[in-house]
Amino acid sequence: MKYYIELTLIPNDETGLPFLWSKLFTQLHLALVEIQDADTKVPVGVGFVNYRAETHNGQAFGTLGSRLRLFAPNEATFQQLNLDKWLARLTDYIHIKSIKPIPEQVGFVTVNRSRAKPPSQKENAAYAKRRNISEAEALAHYENSNQLKNLPFIKLKSLTNANDFSLTIEQKPATAPQPGTFSTYGLSATSTVPHW
Repeated sequence: MKYYIELTLIPNDETGLPFLWSKLFTQLHLALVEIQDADTKVPVGVGFVNYRAETHNGQAFGTLGSRLRLFAPNEATFQQLNLDKWLARLTDYIHIKSIKPIPEQVGFVTVNRSRAKPPSQKENAAYAKRRNISEAEALAHYENSNQLKNLPFIKLKSLTNANDFSLTIEQKPATAPQPGTFSTYGLSATSTVPHW
Protein backbone atom coordinates (compact mmCIF):
# COMPACT_ATOMS: atom_id res chain seq x y z
CA MET A 1 0.00 0.00 0.00
CA LYS A 2 1.37 3.36 -1.03
CA TYR A 3 -1.55 5.82 -0.86
CA TYR A 4 -4.52 6.60 1.36
CA ILE A 5 -7.66 8.70 1.59
CA GLU A 6 -9.03 9.71 4.98
CA LEU A 7 -12.77 10.08 5.58
CA THR A 8 -14.18 11.82 8.65
CA LEU A 9 -17.79 11.22 9.67
CA ILE A 10 -19.61 14.33 10.90
CA PRO A 11 -22.58 13.43 13.12
CA ASN A 12 -25.18 15.94 14.25
CA ASP A 13 -28.17 15.97 16.62
CA GLU A 14 -30.37 13.99 14.20
CA THR A 15 -27.75 11.75 12.59
CA GLY A 16 -25.42 9.74 14.83
CA LEU A 17 -22.26 7.82 14.06
CA PRO A 18 -23.90 4.35 13.87
CA PHE A 19 -26.28 5.59 11.16
CA LEU A 20 -23.43 7.26 9.26
CA TRP A 21 -21.22 4.15 9.43
CA SER A 22 -24.10 2.14 8.00
CA LYS A 23 -24.65 4.55 5.11
CA LEU A 24 -20.93 4.91 4.41
CA PHE A 25 -20.27 1.15 4.35
CA THR A 26 -23.29 0.49 2.15
CA GLN A 27 -21.96 2.92 -0.44
CA LEU A 28 -18.34 1.84 0.00
CA HIS A 29 -19.35 -1.79 -0.54
CA LEU A 30 -21.09 -0.85 -3.81
CA ALA A 31 -18.00 1.08 -4.95
CA LEU A 32 -15.67 -1.81 -4.11
CA VAL A 33 -17.92 -4.31 -5.91
CA GLU A 34 -17.42 -2.20 -9.07
CA ILE A 35 -13.63 -2.65 -8.96
CA GLN A 36 -13.44 -6.28 -7.78
CA ASP A 37 -11.59 -8.91 -9.77
CA ALA A 38 -12.94 -12.27 -10.96
CA ASP A 39 -12.36 -13.73 -7.46
CA THR A 40 -14.38 -10.91 -5.81
CA LYS A 41 -11.19 -9.43 -4.32
CA VAL A 42 -10.28 -5.75 -4.37
CA PRO A 43 -6.97 -3.86 -4.00
CA VAL A 44 -8.43 -1.40 -1.46
CA GLY A 45 -8.30 -2.01 2.29
CA VAL A 46 -9.79 -0.04 5.18
CA GLY A 47 -8.44 0.96 8.57
CA PHE A 48 -10.20 2.63 11.50
CA VAL A 49 -8.07 5.45 12.95
CA ASN A 50 -9.70 5.53 16.41
CA TYR A 51 -10.69 1.87 16.72
CA ARG A 52 -11.04 0.55 20.28
CA ALA A 53 -12.27 -2.78 21.64
CA GLU A 54 -11.77 -3.21 25.36
CA THR A 55 -13.27 -4.48 28.56
CA HIS A 56 -13.12 -2.33 31.71
CA ASN A 57 -14.42 -3.56 35.06
CA GLY A 58 -16.40 -6.30 33.34
CA GLN A 59 -18.03 -3.89 30.90
CA ALA A 60 -17.40 -4.47 27.20
CA PHE A 61 -16.71 -1.40 25.08
CA GLY A 62 -16.05 -1.09 21.37
CA THR A 63 -15.98 1.89 19.04
CA LEU A 64 -14.98 2.59 15.47
CA GLY A 65 -14.43 6.29 16.17
CA SER A 66 -15.25 8.75 13.41
CA ARG A 67 -12.37 8.40 10.94
CA LEU A 68 -11.72 5.78 8.26
CA ARG A 69 -8.72 5.45 6.01
CA LEU A 70 -8.83 3.70 2.65
CA PHE A 71 -5.54 2.27 1.36
CA ALA A 72 -4.53 1.44 -2.20
CA PRO A 73 -1.33 0.47 -4.02
CA ASN A 74 -1.52 3.48 -6.37
CA GLU A 75 -3.46 6.65 -7.13
CA ALA A 76 -5.04 5.08 -10.23
CA THR A 77 -6.94 2.64 -8.01
CA PHE A 78 -8.53 5.56 -6.15
CA GLN A 79 -9.36 7.23 -9.48
CA GLN A 80 -11.11 4.03 -10.54
CA LEU A 81 -12.92 3.79 -7.19
CA ASN A 82 -14.40 7.29 -7.71
CA LEU A 83 -15.49 7.91 -4.11
CA ASP A 84 -17.01 11.30 -4.95
CA LYS A 85 -19.60 9.56 -7.13
CA TRP A 86 -20.50 6.93 -4.52
CA LEU A 87 -20.60 9.28 -1.54
CA ALA A 88 -22.28 12.24 -3.29
CA ARG A 89 -25.46 11.95 -1.17
CA LEU A 90 -23.42 12.00 2.05
CA THR A 91 -21.36 15.17 1.50
CA ASP A 92 -23.01 16.92 4.47
CA TYR A 93 -21.96 14.06 6.75
CA ILE A 94 -18.59 12.85 5.46
CA HIS A 95 -15.47 14.91 4.81
CA ILE A 96 -13.22 13.31 2.18
CA LYS A 97 -9.56 14.36 2.12
CA SER A 98 -7.43 14.19 -0.99
CA ILE A 99 -5.21 11.25 -1.92
CA LYS A 100 -1.93 11.30 0.00
CA PRO A 101 1.17 9.09 0.18
CA ILE A 102 1.44 6.92 3.29
CA PRO A 103 4.00 8.24 5.82
CA GLU A 104 7.27 6.35 6.13
CA GLN A 105 7.03 5.37 9.81
CA VAL A 106 3.80 3.43 10.36
CA GLY A 107 2.61 0.30 12.10
CA PHE A 108 0.35 -2.31 10.54
CA VAL A 109 -2.99 -3.89 11.39
CA THR A 110 -5.32 -6.49 10.01
CA VAL A 111 -8.95 -5.43 9.79
CA ASN A 112 -11.41 -8.26 9.33
CA ARG A 113 -14.95 -9.37 9.95
CA SER A 114 -15.27 -11.41 13.11
CA ARG A 115 -17.89 -14.12 13.26
CA ALA A 116 -18.05 -16.06 16.49
CA LYS A 117 -20.38 -19.01 16.31
CA PRO A 118 -21.43 -21.18 19.19
CA PRO A 119 -19.78 -24.58 19.35
CA SER A 120 -21.69 -27.56 18.02
CA GLN A 121 -22.97 -30.02 20.59
CA LYS A 122 -20.14 -32.39 19.63
CA GLU A 123 -17.49 -29.64 19.98
CA ASN A 124 -18.95 -28.56 23.31
CA ALA A 125 -18.99 -32.15 24.61
CA ALA A 126 -15.37 -32.66 23.53
CA TYR A 127 -14.30 -29.44 25.27
CA ALA A 128 -16.16 -30.47 28.44
CA LYS A 129 -14.46 -33.86 28.40
CA ARG A 130 -10.97 -32.33 27.89
CA ARG A 131 -11.50 -29.94 30.79
CA ASN A 132 -13.33 -32.48 32.94
CA ILE A 133 -16.33 -30.17 33.35
CA SER A 134 -20.03 -30.49 32.55
CA GLU A 135 -21.34 -29.56 29.11
CA ALA A 136 -23.31 -26.71 30.72
CA GLU A 137 -20.08 -25.36 32.23
CA ALA A 138 -18.34 -25.69 28.86
CA LEU A 139 -21.09 -23.71 27.13
CA ALA A 140 -20.99 -21.07 29.89
CA HIS A 141 -17.22 -20.79 29.38
CA TYR A 142 -17.76 -20.13 25.66
CA GLU A 143 -20.41 -17.49 26.35
CA ASN A 144 -18.20 -15.74 28.93
CA SER A 145 -15.15 -15.73 26.68
CA ASN A 146 -17.00 -14.68 23.55
CA GLN A 147 -14.76 -11.96 22.11
CA LEU A 148 -17.59 -10.44 20.06
CA LYS A 149 -19.01 -8.79 23.16
CA ASN A 150 -16.55 -5.91 23.01
CA LEU A 151 -16.05 -5.61 19.25
CA PRO A 152 -17.65 -2.68 17.44
CA PHE A 153 -19.99 -3.38 14.55
CA ILE A 154 -21.83 -1.72 11.69
CA LYS A 155 -25.50 -2.53 11.08
CA LEU A 156 -26.12 -3.22 7.40
CA LYS A 157 -28.83 -4.56 5.14
CA SER A 158 -27.93 -7.26 2.66
CA LEU A 159 -28.37 -5.99 -0.88
CA THR A 160 -28.95 -9.59 -1.98
CA ASN A 161 -31.77 -10.69 0.32
CA ALA A 162 -32.63 -7.50 2.28
CA ASN A 163 -31.81 -9.17 5.62
CA ASP A 164 -30.27 -7.05 8.37
CA PHE A 165 -26.85 -8.13 9.65
CA SER A 166 -24.02 -6.83 11.79
CA LEU A 167 -20.59 -6.40 10.26
CA THR A 168 -18.48 -6.98 13.38
CA ILE A 169 -15.04 -5.44 13.00
CA GLU A 170 -11.86 -6.78 14.56
CA GLN A 171 -8.74 -4.66 14.06
CA LYS A 172 -5.53 -6.21 15.41
CA PRO A 173 -1.89 -5.10 15.36
CA ALA A 174 0.39 -6.98 12.97
CA THR A 175 4.14 -7.41 13.37
CA ALA A 176 4.96 -6.84 9.69
CA PRO A 177 3.23 -5.75 6.49
CA GLN A 178 1.48 -8.53 4.62
CA PRO A 179 0.44 -7.61 1.06
CA GLY A 180 -2.69 -9.05 -0.46
CA THR A 181 -6.25 -8.32 -1.49
CA PHE A 182 -9.40 -7.49 0.42
CA SER A 183 -13.10 -8.32 0.43
CA THR A 184 -15.73 -6.04 -1.06
CA TYR A 185 -15.95 -4.42 2.39
CA GLY A 186 -12.21 -3.64 2.36
CA LEU A 187 -11.51 -6.30 5.01
CA SER A 188 -9.01 -9.17 5.25
CA ALA A 189 -7.90 -11.54 8.01
CA THR A 190 -4.39 -11.77 6.53
CA SER A 191 -3.61 -8.69 4.39
CA THR A 192 -2.47 -5.71 6.45
CA VAL A 193 -3.02 -1.97 6.13
CA PRO A 194 -0.83 0.79 7.58
CA HIS A 195 -1.86 2.31 10.91
CA TRP A 196 -0.70 5.50 12.60
